[in-house]
Amino acid sequence: MPMKKLLITSLFVILFHAAVFPFGKNKVDYEVFRWSIIKTIHFDIYYPGDMHELALESARIAEEGYLRIADYLNHELTDVIPIIIYPSHIAFQNNNIIPYLIGEGTGGFTEALKNRVVVPFTGSYDELRHVLTHELVHAFQFNMLFADSSGDLMSRFGFGRIPLWFVEGMSEYLSIGFDESADMVMRDALFNENYASLIDLTMMRIRSPYLLYKEGQAFFYFLEVKYGKATAGELFRDLRDMKDIKDVFKAHTGKDLVELDTEWIRFYKKRYFHLVSDKNFHDEEGEQITFHEKTYSAMNVFPAVSPDGKKVAYLSDRDIYTRIVIKYLGKKKDREDKVVKVVLEGDNTSSFEGMHLLDNNLSWSGDGKTLLFVAQARGRDVLYIIDPGKGDVLEKIILPMRSIKHPSLSRDGKQLVFTGVAGGYSDIYLYDRPSKKLMRLTDDLFTDINPVISPDNRSVYYSSNRSEGGSPFNRNYDIHVINLITGETKAVVAAEGNDMQPAISDDGGRLLFVSNRSGIYNVYSHDIAAGKTVKLTDMLCGAFHPTWFPDGKKIAMVAYQNLGYDILLKDIENSTGYADNIKKDTEYVDVAFGPSYFNLGDAAFTGYEPRFSSDWLFLGVTGTVNYGFAGFIQMAMSDNLGNHRMVLTGNYIRQNSNNDLNFDAAYFYLKNRLDLGIGAFSQTNPFLIYSIADINDLIHNVNFGTLYMRHYGGYAIASYPFHRFLRMDMKATVARYERDYSVYDSRPDVYANLNQLAVSLSYDNVLWGPMVPADGFRGSISFEQAFNLSGQDFTFSSFDADLRKYFLINKRHIIALRGVYGKIFGPDSDSFKYYMGGFSTLRGHPFLAYNGKNMVLFNAEFRFTALEGMKLGWPLYLGIGQIGGVLFTDIGSVWDGDYEFIDKETGQFADFKTDMGFGLRFALYPIIILKLDFAWPFYKTGFGNMDIIFSLGFEY
Repeated sequence: MPMKKLLITSLFVILFHAAVFPFGKNKVDYEVFRWSIIKTIHFDIYYPGDMHELALESARIAEEGYLRIADYLNHELTDVIPIIIYPSHIAFQNNNIIPYLIGEGTGGFTEALKNRVVVPFTGSYDELRHVLTHELVHAFQFNMLFADSSGDLMSRFGFGRIPLWFVEGMSEYLSIGFDESADMVMRDALFNENYASLIDLTMMRIRSPYLLYKEGQAFFYFLEVKYGKATAGELFRDLRDMKDIKDVFKAHTGKDLVELDTEWIRFYKKRYFHLVSDKNFHDEEGEQITFHEKTYSAMNVFPAVSPDGKKVAYLSDRDIYTRIVIKYLGKKKDREDKVVKVVLEGDNTSSFEGMHLLDNNLSWSGDGKTLLFVAQARGRDVLYIIDPGKGDVLEKIILPMRSIKHPSLSRDGKQLVFTGVAGGYSDIYLYDRPSKKLMRLTDDLFTDINPVISPDNRSVYYSSNRSEGGSPFNRNYDIHVINLITGETKAVVAAEGNDMQPAISDDGGRLLFVSNRSGIYNVYSHDIAAGKTVKLTDMLCGAFHPTWFPDGKKIAMVAYQNLGYDILLKDIENSTGYADNIKKDTEYVDVAFGPSYFNLGDAAFTGYEPRFSSDWLFLGVTGTVNYGFAGFIQMAMSDNLGNHRMVLTGNYIRQNSNNDLNFDAAYFYLKNRLDLGIGAFSQTNPFLIYSIADINDLIHNVNFGTLYMRHYGGYAIASYPFHRFLRMDMKATVARYERDYSVYDSRPDVYANLNQLAVSLSYDNVLWGPMVPADGFRGSISFEQAFNLSGQDFTFSSFDADLRKYFLINKRHIIALRGVYGKIFGPDSDSFKYYMGGFSTLRGHPFLAYNGKNMVLFNAEFRFTALEGMKLGWPLYLGIGQIGGVLFTDIGSVWDGDYEFIDKETGQFADFKTDMGFGLRFALYPIIILKLDFAWPFYKTGFGNMDIIFSLGFEY
């Protein structure tokens, strides 16, 4: 590649890339809210106008959290922080504040540029306190980084010097202290030798991202105990201001990272190692039937034993999709040939957009013919009853609530219970299938979860943090029962700690549940009549979601170990249980939130009115001595809810004494399901440089044979998402189009008006790996018509189709196929032909060497990961993400008139072109890839000369 092109592009790396995707999943505003604001001294809290009680509780949480964080970090906020509360996780996923999709596992986020805190209400006020306070810590961190005058100007760009484990660990510790989850993860990490050292955490050499949160949280507990709570805020400021993390820790602890790492690991070894002699590892407690490390999964949860005791259904995230899987038990003659069967696959259709790995439950009917679960479908939670043999949906139950959790079916299959979240409440509901009647069984601010129906259909058992005169922020859960005949509610199991996830035996006499009363979650059995409780497991890390076998002699459960969850079976027929120690095996360090000094009675309430403020500003400049100068700018403004957005993108290039300016200015209205936009643009050179992928235009063909161009006009767009995976787009453009080509370019000069209407239909259910699409399908078909409105305007039509399919072979190997078809026709079609050849089409052929009105292209790649990543030290200090490679072949044709496969004179391919080769891939940034391809064209009788192609951007 010519050095002058490399110099131009080497510094011109624009990280904004949303505009380059022709596909992508959709955010759908299924529900449009009327927003209100409650203003306190430190926060503006945005909430749906009908959820006044949720707003007040959120304000209380925020102001109480403010005191704890400000005291811990010795910092007062310099700005009022916007807090946006969505009434459900589904509404939160579809927010307009950030452009990309949010997964089910994301509890909230803090957007750095405007320091907006965004969280959903999921039904638990205790969980809301955790998530909201966690995000408020991030708001403090951003405020200390970007608005604290104690640091110099350059320190405001030092966020990258602060390790992610430090940022997230601080947020977890200040919001929930050293809680049961951090305690469990640290026990597992130490006993199974999975922990990451401080250096590993800093360098991101970790087996699971969860360690960043939980080991970080554990470190801050250690830091406060050993060095005092004031150390955390001082460390954060110095990490912001100083370049070397090792110097920062040395200054505050007197130890380098290696010495400090030894000290904090010994701190936890002393805390836990006395437990080893008494406790069991998970595979010592029963028969393990799932193996998350072998199946590349992390979650195998919610086991449900069939009524005949021969099968266990469960949810699993094996092979990147969430699936309902059935494991067949017993001897070979008693089971189907296929020991493990995938019944249903989620995450890739509009009926199963989300499978709720954290808040679901699987439940069989008594005859074993149906299986119940809940899934997200088209913007709401839906109860599904399926055939467990074929996976066919037998019944779909849609109910008037935003969120549904923990469904359970009665033995006769006529009734079901679940936790429903609506209007700021999390309550137990009962649904009668024959009459289709819905009954609300609880009605208060307490969190009620995990309901099950007794075999005689007379009672519902559930777990709740309710207590007489108690607070909805109570973290202590007990097992309660509702008598469906009398309506009476009482506690059945109540002890210190959490008693959760009840399951009732087929004879109705015994309850299974999990409890952390000893400090570690284990399975207990409770005799209802005798009131006697027996501890059935004594695991080192933790047990969850127990369920009975029909004969009551065996149980299934979930065990956490080795950074994942697996299902165990345990025979309890002759078990006498374990002694339930009075002394706890391990203690937690809870957070005490004192009352704030702000009186909520002084809060001001107002309606929401959109006001624009800056979102981002990206600038880029570069140049060379012999070639010219280039500059780039992109800026955006929006209101706090992201419903109104303005984006200005422009670039300036000076070359050969020409001063060329491109710009695109647009306004988008995103409040409703139908997204609308208008814009204006002007283009006076071919180098748009609106995204990182456009840099390839500079790398591969600097001038395009263009002597002069001018293209300006306006447009209007409309986008309607049918659901997460399917949408229709329309764009109308009125523009002036002028191009003057050199004598070396065969394209005809263009001087005309363009009045175009384009309609496209796009589908995308792809799941992504770290670098590339990993599995699924994406495709688009589009039709475009140019109209002659003045009698002198261009007229032509075009039809295009782009289909892409991905096959995940395993976690590191992917087959990617792409097929593209295009046809341009009409009076002026000669001026708008397809061009083929080069890095994005036929990699072994010259760049844009072939053109025509018809085009067909097929690409096939085998993609593999060679290295998970590497970090280089002095003098480059460069980090590279995954390093991989591809084997590829390209086949394509572009032609006018009749298609000619073989040239009759030479005997070589004519319109038909093909090549093959291999390439290297270096991840510079998530999904931004440096690509180096080595390609050989094939001419029927043999291969041509190798071509080396460098490009930057995204994989198809």
